[in-house]
Amino acid sequence: MNKEQPDISPGLCRTPEIAAYFSGLTEADEGYAVHVISAMVKAGLRDSSVTAMEGRLLESLVRLSGARKAVEIGSLYGYSAHWISRGLADGGRLYSLEKEPASVNAAKEGLETSGLTRKVTVMEGPALESLKTLGKLAPFDFCFIDADMENYPAYLRWAAANLRPGGLVVAGGAFLKGKVCCEGGEASSNAAARFMREFFHVLFDADRFVSSAVIPAGAGLAVGIK
Repeated sequence: MNKEQPDISPGLCRTPEIAAYFSGLTEADEGYAVHVISAMVKAGLRDSSVTAMEGRLLESLVRLSGARKAVEIGSLYGYSAHWISRGLADGGRLYSLEKEPASVNAAKEGLETSGLTRKVTVMEGPALESLKTLGKLAPFDFCFIDADMENYPAYLRWAAANLRPGGLVVAGGAFLKGKVCCEGGEASSNAAARFMREFFHVLFDADRFVSSAVIPAGAGLAVGIK
């Protein structure tokens, strides 16, 4: 990784110096899944995935939850799956869902190169269809949502119904690039904001999640405890 450009979202650190400091603390991770990072950069998709620092946060949350069985909605090239799987308890399994064939192939290739196919199953197809299948394997311990915004509310409702008590759901892109609380502008942005506000109404519903919060890291991570 480029030392002058730490793999940390700008919103996570207030100054370049702070970003460089924390990047230095996690220097050992700079070579983790580097082949996946290279593939995303080549495809122009690096900014569509989590950063290394956010990946470490995901790993930490998975470890804290003691997860053995997890679901990821939105594989992209499998970078976040690398971090989630690293946090799973021994014998754990991550089911990673992706609808784009090219991304499915890239994710499988990257995970195979890393020797993680024993821990990660990539499922191809529309996530809502795959979730119907996975519902038969419930309850799950952990769920990460980082996919199409219009289905965030549906994905969260699935998590609420299929996580074990004490299970954890985490969702990326919570700030919607600053537009989550705004109306105006393009119709697509307005629609996405409405979907995200519906998502938050579900997340902060005490009948579904006993505790909820938003971590102001990068694009924003929403967290709920079943």
